[in-house]
Amino acid sequence: MIPMEKHLEQQCSLNPEEYLLAPIHPPHPDSPLSIAAILRARVDPPESPWLLLRELPGSRVYLGAVCDADARIQEFVEIWVQNLDQRDLTFSNLQERLTNFVFDERWLGEFEAQRHDLPTSVIVTGFERLALTPMLILHPGQGARRGTLPVTRSKWQLCTDDARLDSFGLPPYSTSPFRYLHEPGATEPVFIATSGDAPANAHVKGLEALKEPGTREVFNPNGGMVRVTRLSPLEFEDCLKILEGGVWEGFGPGTPVKLWGIYSELQEWAGRPRGVPFLLHGIGAGPERLQEILFLKLALLLDAFKEVFRYTRAQQLPLLNLSPNSFKAQLPETGGHFPSLWALQCRLVKPGQAYPLKIKATEQRYFLRLGETEPSPFLPEGLGAHSSGIGSVRLRNVTPGTDGTVLEGTLIAEDYLRPDPQDLLWFKLPVGEERLEFYAHVYTSEAVGPKEARFRTVPTLLSDSVLNVLKRTMAFAKAPYEIWPLLSSPCDMHSLGIIALRVLLANSKTNLAVVVDDVQGLARQLGKDPLGQGQVNPALAEKLARDRNLNAMASPANLLDAGWSSEQAWAAVPQSLWLDTLVWILRLFPGAGSLSYCKGFGDVSPLALETVYEQPIEDLERLCCRLRSIVAPSLASNEEIAQVILEQLQKL
Repeated sequence: MIPMEKHLEQQCSLNPEEYLLAPIHPPHPDSPLSIAAILRARVDPPESPWLLLRELPGSRVYLGAVCDADARIQEFVEIWVQNLDQRDLTFSNLQERLTNFVFDERWLGEFEAQRHDLPTSVIVTGFERLALTPMLILHPGQGARRGTLPVTRSKWQLCTDDARLDSFGLPPYSTSPFRYLHEPGATEPVFIATSGDAPANAHVKGLEALKEPGTREVFNPNGGMVRVTRLSPLEFEDCLKILEGGVWEGFGPGTPVKLWGIYSELQEWAGRPRGVPFLLHGIGAGPERLQEILFLKLALLLDAFKEVFRYTRAQQLPLLNLSPNSFKAQLPETGGHFPSLWALQCRLVKPGQAYPLKIKATEQRYFLRLGETEPSPFLPEGLGAHSSGIGSVRLRNVTPGTDGTVLEGTLIAEDYLRPDPQDLLWFKLPVGEERLEFYAHVYTSEAVGPKEARFRTVPTLLSDSVLNVLKRTMAFAKAPYEIWPLLSSPCDMHSLGIIALRVLLANSKTNLAVVVDDVQGLARQLGKDPLGQGQVNPALAEKLARDRNLNAMASPANLLDAGWSSEQAWAAVPQSLWLDTLVWILRLFPGAGSLSYCKGFGDVSPLALETVYEQPIEDLERLCCRLRSIVAPSLASNEEIAQVILEQLQKL
């Protein structure tokens, strides 16, 4: 094993031929520490000099480090930089406009959640609530600390003064998505647009104006807020690979991060997993190893569920982007006498992408997913997809009330519609020179044509003149519309169900897509008819016994890459416990049948979105407790059981 001193020596140094340090948060003159961004020494355009770890709507996350006065890295960090990309803003024809104010509120909410839920990971700098001036990274030889590039703050700052922007014909900061930098106190009114599609006039320049003579790069050119968290090197998938008996490659090529401490020891151990200090049972331990891996995987899932529960309860927002990449694992130092992988802690590190629609006079809450929706096996089909087009609206009733006017009618679309009862309809009606917006609930109790949908709008305040026009006209052509599915925490339950399949029924030798299809089909079959409390497990066991392929897919052998046969694995894990685990998985998929925890993607209290996780967490805790008593039984309990058996034998 490599000595700890060698690990620290490797961690502290960077190869200056490949990577450089730029202190974007310079230290106080009396402080030896600084926070620096790491950039590539050589860059081939259009490659970015910064090491981008991930990108989310409203922010980008870069690799950085905490350095001492000798430019030695004390620890690696993630530098979150607020960044608005127009791809994050264009998601609908709705008049719900994402603004700087909205994104600032989201940013502050995410920071407070991280500080509360990950107190040992967040490093508070003061720029979480205050915009950081763009930092000019200069060429070497201009007074920098040894081993770092010289850095200076730009004279340009983010302009948040709506009145000043408006006086020069530019969109205000608070009510638009556009951002401009300005030079406070300058006599000449000049602004720098931080995005290429921002409205411009004679007072506006492009981002190239930020670079002063001697500037090599610009960090945080948008002048947004910045937050810092400690880097956790252990991804969720890394944990699974290690538990399944695979080799962990660490961060891999293309990054200067070298593993340290217990993570370095874990990487070395993963090549030859022989038990303690990371597991009780190494390779060749038989049934005990399979039982231990099952327990650790269930514990990892339990952590993931609790993390999503806490986030949803605190934010009252779904995430709508859950995948294994949403989580990381922390591995505390435990000493050599305790199996360290038993101390794994799963943490939610990726904020959600849900945006709440502001709809008055309805208790139901609707959410849109920010950013581009890329295909993912962990997201429900059609997440973020919606019907849209130009149709006709026929009104049946126009009913004024104290809360507003309710319209009932029929939408006739150009294409086929398949609305669900929880879907939200948005449409515009041309009334005179106005285009009035309405939100409506779609209902399917009455039979209509395949290109039609009946609706009832939420109450809307209308003037008497508009009301009279609606009552006279009753039919409108060329009405733009959108139909949005109800996205909420049951969507995240579905994602957690797919993650559970990856954890328990898939490994490097299996096809996750096939497993997902088989399991969801099995859930629909078992959920077709209501089953009593004691009927589910026998029904599942019967189906598995009749179908050899299904039996292999649902076997505990998939917990490892060790080449166990289905028969060996079924014999190693108590059948009743494994069947209960399979039933728990089947219940995670909303709308799959009578077994499901949620009847559909809209089956949740709008005032307590986290409640969908309460029963799954309780059931999973019970499974973990049962399995723990098998993997690590209490000596006192064994003696008590033995005594009872002896007493019964003496009576024979």
